[in-house]
Amino acid sequence: MSAPDQRPDDALARAKAITFEISNDFLGSANRDGFFTSLSPSWERNFPYSREELMAKPFLNFVHPADRERTSAELERLFGGDGSISFQNRYSVKDDAWRWLSWQATVQDGEAFFIAHDITEQIEEQWRYQLLKRMVEGIDDAIFTTTIDGLVTSWNPVCEEIFGYSAAEAIGRPMANLIFTADHKNDSPKMIERLVGGEGVRQDTAERRRKDGTLLNVSQTASLMRDEDLKIDGVVVVSRDISELGLGDAEYHGEIDTLVWVGRVRDAIDEDRIVFFAQPIFGLRGQPVSYELLCRMRNREEEIISPGKFLPAAENYGLVEELDLLAIREAARLIALGHEISINLSAATVGRLHIVDVIADELSQASAKPSRLMIEITETALMKNMALAQRFAAELNAIGVKLALDDFGTGFGGFTYLKKLSVHRLKIDVEFVQDLSSSLASQHLVKAVVALADGFGLDTVAEGVEDEASAKLVAEYGVDCVQGFYYARPGRIADTIGEPLASL
Repeated sequence: MSAPDQRPDDALARAKAITFEISNDFLGSANRDGFFTSLSPSWERNFPYSREELMAKPFLNFVHPADRERTSAELERLFGGDGSISFQNRYSVKDDAWRWLSWQATVQDGEAFFIAHDITEQIEEQWRYQLLKRMVEGIDDAIFTTTIDGLVTSWNPVCEEIFGYSAAEAIGRPMANLIFTADHKNDSPKMIERLVGGEGVRQDTAERRRKDGTLLNVSQTASLMRDEDLKIDGVVVVSRDISELGLGDAEYHGEIDTLVWVGRVRDAIDEDRIVFFAQPIFGLRGQPVSYELLCRMRNREEEIISPGKFLPAAENYGLVEELDLLAIREAARLIALGHEISINLSAATVGRLHIVDVIADELSQASAKPSRLMIEITETALMKNMALAQRFAAELNAIGVKLALDDFGTGFGGFTYLKKLSVHRLKIDVEFVQDLSSSLASQHLVKAVVALADGFGLDTVAEGVEDEASAKLVAEYGVDCVQGFYYARPGRIADTIGEPLASL
């Protein structure tokens, strides 16, 4: 039996039609007026809109606002006679969520035909890589990585500064031959052997050698790196120069005990034993209840360790930024569930060039609304560098995150900060709230702060409200929100946020 007659053009048309229906890519056409004229079913399978909805509005309505001007320019170029174009932009998936698409388009008979691919994962991977690179290059500690055999694979600028070797000189050489003294050559393989044996992060103090032969004392932590399949593919070492202390002096001044806590904090981070408690912030003027996250640490016996024992070590030895990152991530998770969250950031974190990018990325990954996050910073953090503080505040404002001045009233720069920074909230220091019923000075200061905040259009929070008398006074003085043991103590998130809140 002979095959039925079928013209090649008919077969090609049928093949194109079938491809259009079953392709996982996003196919379609659009006119010069900016409307889709046809869309493949893959659009409906991957976006929360019907094809009718997508074709009823100008397609620029679905493009990220930051990408619309560039997209319009590409379309002008396409219809202007360039024939075909390639470009990337972000497309709306739902409120506050976007996908990156890569487009190839061509024009025939005045109509644009296109194919688009979802490249969100590739873009996010590139973003995370660049973000990590900026973090490593911007941090104050020396960070290098090695293979399991001890060959250096990366070497950040601080390594060059304290050890004297350039990255080109260090990469590819054995770590032991590079910075270890003769009597410590075996430290590197022993450390790696213990890490591979399951000891987690290792922290200690040691003597190391610079390129010029001089010696320095370092506090160092080392941990394993793993690939996507969780296979060990190297070691990362973070070192800090403590030569000015000297190992003998460090022991004399109790620094050795501090370094023990550094090791404990490193282990807690590695073993997922950093937890956050939440303390409610109640509104006296009808504001919704919000929560401040407070860092805690669990030991291996599941006991909670107060921050006073471990935070000083984390701050002095470069670990506080990792704790801040965990706080940002937990805040994003809770905000995505609909809560208003406040977190504290350290002076070290505020000074990092990358930190607002990190905040924005964590909020985006969690599909969390930036307006529900309040970052609290103290005057101590601001005093480090006013220019950096202004940039930090401006970048927070640009992404929609709010800023609060914590411990307000204890320093001398309050008016300067209010003038130069975009601030949303003043938190009145506990020092002026705890003795409010007995101290005229505290009463005058609280009234003054409330008046000042009203003049700037800010809200106020009284911290440390612990008795009925103080609670009545802060309400009388016009304070907007209250926080303290009189209303609620900090507690585990599951208990504090998970339970219905009693009305005031």
